[in-house]
Order: sequence, then C-alpha cells, then structure tokens
Amino acid sequence: MFSSFLKRILVETGRQVVGPLQSVRTLAVVSMVFSVFLFQGCSEKTASRIPVLSLPPASGFRIVQPLPPPPSDKEASKSKKPAYIGLLFSIAHPDPGRIIAVGAQSAIWNVDEASGKWKRVQSPVKSEFYRIVFPDPRHGWIAGDAGTLLLSRDGGLTWSVVSTPVHDRFLEDIDFPDQLHGFVVGERGTFLKTEDGGHSWIRMPPPTSQNLYAVHFLNPREGWIAGWHQTLLFTRDGGMTWSSVSLAIPRVTRQKPSFNVLWGDRNDLLIAGDHGLVFFSSDKGQSFHRISLPVENDLYGACRTGTGEIILVGERGAFWSLDAKEKIRPVLPKLPMVDFLGVSCGQTHFRAAGSPDVVLLPENTKHNSPKS
Repeated sequence: MFSSFLKRILVETGRQVVGPLQSVRTLAVVSMVFSVFLFQGCSEKTASRIPVLSLPPASGFRIVQPLPPPPSDKEASKSKKPAYIGLLFSIAHPDPGRIIAVGAQSAIWNVDEASGKWKRVQSPVKSEFYRIVFPDPRHGWIAGDAGTLLLSRDGGLTWSVVSTPVHDRFLEDIDFPDQLHGFVVGERGTFLKTEDGGHSWIRMPPPTSQNLYAVHFLNPREGWIAGWHQTLLFTRDGGMTWSSVSLAIPRVTRQKPSFNVLWGDRNDLLIAGDHGLVFFSSDKGQSFHRISLPVENDLYGACRTGTGEIILVGERGAFWSLDAKEKIRPVLPKLPMVDFLGVSCGQTHFRAAGSPDVVLLPENTKHNSPKS
C-alpha cells in the first residue's frame, strides 16, 4: 500500500543514519514518492479523491473516515498548506463511546463511536504524531516528530506540549508501566525516561544507533525495545544497560526486517514486524517461538482484549486474531486498499486506524458495555 511505503520512507529509511550514497538514493526515492502521491490526486485540492470505504453489514465492523471537506477552487488556489495525505498512525480508547486517532499534519481526531461523527482537536504544535497512549482514562500522551511530546489531563479533549531534551529526532513509541515511570523511544536510539509521571524527562545513553519503533516495560526496571534491522534489546536496570536478543528469523529479503510492535501483559510478550513476522513468549521473554501467519504483510499494531484474544494489524488490510491456543483467523474480509497502522483493544471489542484516513469501529457500538 502506498501510504505504508510513504511512512517507511519518511520514518525509517529517510531518517536512518546513512552514508552519502545512500542519502542521495533516499532523496531520490522521497522525491519520487511525493511526485507519485501528488499525481494520484491526494493534494488538498483533490482530497475528496481519497476513496470513501465501507464494509459489508455482516462483517461486524464499520468504517468511518474523518476526511476534510474539499476546498473550493478559489480556496485551493490561495492555500499554502501542505498536501493532505490522510495518514492515521495510532488510536486510543480513553473512555466508553469515544476514540482518539492521531496522524500526519498534526491530526488529532475525536470520534464518537455511536454516531461515527468526528471532530478535530486543536493541536498546540505542528508535527507528525506517531503514537497515542492512555495510561489511565484521564491522562494521555502523544509522541511525534522533532522530539514532540504532548500531554492531556482531561481524557484527550485538550493537549499541551511537554518539554523534552530532544528536538531533532522523532519519537515513535511511549510506555508507562506505572503512574510514575515512563519510557519513550525513537530515532537513532533515542531513549527517554521519566520517574515523576512525565513532569520531567531524562535523555538516557542511546542503547543503539538504530531507529527504535516500540517499547514495553514489565515494571520500572525490566523492559524491551525494538526497531530497525531486527533490533531487539532487553534491560533489567531501567535502561542503564542493555542486552541484545537474537531470534531465528528466516531470510525473506536482502534487507533485515524491522520489528515494529511490542506488546506485553504479565508473563506474555509478543514481537511483530515486517514480512508478517510474529514471535511469542509466555515466560517474560526468556524464550520465544515463532507464530506463522498465512501472509507476509508488514505488521504495525497489536493488543489483547479482556477475553484473551490477541489482535494483529498491518499493511494491505492485515487483520488477524490469535486465541489462547495460538489458532489464527482473519478478522475482516480482504481490504487491500487499507493499511492498518494502529489498534486498541477493549474487553470484547477492538478498534483500528490507518490509511487512507480510516477508523474501524465495531458495528454494534451503541450496545456495547462500558468496558467493551
């Protein structure tokens, strides 16, 4: 899917530490990508050409798309805003009946589940937003480009900028194992830590020079980080020192696959990434075994419902369910025109977001229980 390729170019290849020759190649690819993207009609003037999608009624889900109204020709000719590209990278479910999706061009969408209506929340900064998390229903965090970190204290209705010691690198993922301790990872091994609930952030020594895309801590001392070129590291002292973890990964392409997802709960830990790679541990990461998917789509999100069902999402409509016996089943009909880049689980239901500007909701949200 084009949007997935665009994110990979901008967030992964284009910002990786590379030599002069690779930099030239990267600039050429980025130039080509934007040329193709604009040619396909996804500029602000033609934003309405982004396809409006729907699912069969029997699928159990529905799609809502927070597309902006297309401007008039006169407005478009005067506009100096960048092209509208419609990427939603992450989604959260802070309270019953409402989800929040974030993405490119400072997008923060507040979506009412019952009606499917959406409202754009004002952002205090212009940035790209890659992850949104809610450690509790009131406090939410958004991580993004150029060291951007936003905090909400009212369930995501308003957001404020939190100062970080990073200003020239993207922040990709954030995790709070408890109310006081939090961790953020990002570009070129960026690793930030807080011990006061996020009031102040410390820049820790980079555990790697590779881009980091995922972080998960079991507690304030034991945690995992993952990212570019099979980067997978573990710490037992809160990030002061790290140990590398090697997994038996089949060679799919000449380039090593990246790990994009870390999910954990008590003793369980799941790692997922490019080419449909999934590894699972039931002993806090002491040992892993591979779970084989029927396809090799890149995976970008994972969560587990209260019933124990693990949900995996990714490019070209990848949407898989993994039960307690590790039986795999597809959740949706084939939807190759959509990349699912983020997912959020409730007690029994789950929601997803992606591109082109897609929010996936349960069909029967009006009748869901408060924790669903």
